[in-house]
Amino acid sequence: MRVRSTNPWVLVASAFVLFIGSFGTQLSFGVFLKPLAEEFGWARATVAGAMSLLMGVSGFSGVLMGRLTDRHGPRGVVIFGMLVGTASYVLLRGMDSLWELYLLYGVGAGLYTGSTYSPLVATLSKRFDVGRRTLGIGVALVGIVAGQMVLSPVSAWIIDAAGWRTAWLVLGAVAFVCGLPAVTLAGSASAGSGSGGISGQADGRLKSTGVSTSSARSNPAAPGMTVREAARTGAFWMLMVTGFVLAVGFYAFTAHIVPYATDVGIASGLAALILTVSSVGGIPGTLLASPLALRIGYRRALIVLTALSTVACFLFMFRGGVWWFYLLAIGFSFSFSAAVPVRMAIAPPLFGTRAIGTIIGLSALAFSLGGIVGPFAAGLIFDRTGSYSLAFVLFAFLLAVGMLTVIFLGAKRTKQADKEALIWRAANRLG
Repeated sequence: MRVRSTNPWVLVASAFVLFIGSFGTQLSFGVFLKPLAEEFGWARATVAGAMSLLMGVSGFSGVLMGRLTDRHGPRGVVIFGMLVGTASYVLLRGMDSLWELYLLYGVGAGLYTGSTYSPLVATLSKRFDVGRRTLGIGVALVGIVAGQMVLSPVSAWIIDAAGWRTAWLVLGAVAFVCGLPAVTLAGSASAGSGSGGISGQADGRLKSTGVSTSSARSNPAAPGMTVREAARTGAFWMLMVTGFVLAVGFYAFTAHIVPYATDVGIASGLAALILTVSSVGGIPGTLLASPLALRIGYRRALIVLTALSTVACFLFMFRGGVWWFYLLAIGFSFSFSAAVPVRMAIAPPLFGTRAIGTIIGLSALAFSLGGIVGPFAAGLIFDRTGSYSLAFVLFAFLLAVGMLTVIFLGAKRTKQADKEALIWRAANRLG
């Protein structure tokens, strides 16, 4: 089954809307955490454990869904995820016990995100050439930021006005509506003209001026590695480690920044806006990822972005007013949101597209494992110490470790990917 339009930007648009539904609903969890803990008398670590379970289910299911996408395309996978996600959020309206929260949010919503991210990112990776891949993925991923920006404050407002049960029901409706464009448009994951890395048009312009593309063509990943072959490279583990540490910081921030802000005296409405304000940094970060990677290379871009995330995470331990939280949220979200499409766009130049759905699924699994550790660890540290300070220091250290893996693991292969991007840039300048 093929995409009805050959224009890959149509698929980008449908992925954008789908990510609003699948990730915007998930990332609104922070505004539910404190009301659920207070109503049922649960510890924050216990409630946050539902997000940790979601990340685990999302990660492991993402590997399977990526493999199914490699073989059959994303459409069936997306339909499955949309239906499970919609049903889960609607049924959360009637939950009265912890096991229901874990089953419906942790497992159900986890299957929803696992069935959307890897399939569509893998499909987009095949549809664009090396110069537009980061931008295409980045624009689609803006849907995640937009979903968080809109749905977090809307959910907080509904909780204040009508209760958390009604808020879950609304999120169920959002999950269904946002899945419809991707269901109708997402077809086969077979590569378009972009799968080969450097487009024929760009290649011709280079040859006409005597510039050789042989260095990019000689990349041994270009024909496509198997998963086992990719796992033998340092670059593969760099991708895994950076995904893990970025997710640790991001999902701890998402789950706990609202309760942390209210703990230090910020009104709940202003605290909920922290997740919205973070989108002020997240959207430009996602869109600027492409020009940044093309200008300085994937490797240097990841080093800079993980360094910025490290600094922002560390500074959260210093309490300030609402504007301090807003400023740090913008910086943290900018660096995180730019790092994600850079990581995804570098995968095809590193490993080819033969098993790209499975490789991106494994990368999403590493990301999900970080999402398991982050919220639960932050909640556990708070429950034991009454403060989030130690959590911020620990997460900043992990992000610094991630930066070091970019510097030292897979340097040769990432430099080859950078060379391919620079060749594309030179070719299009000539055009």
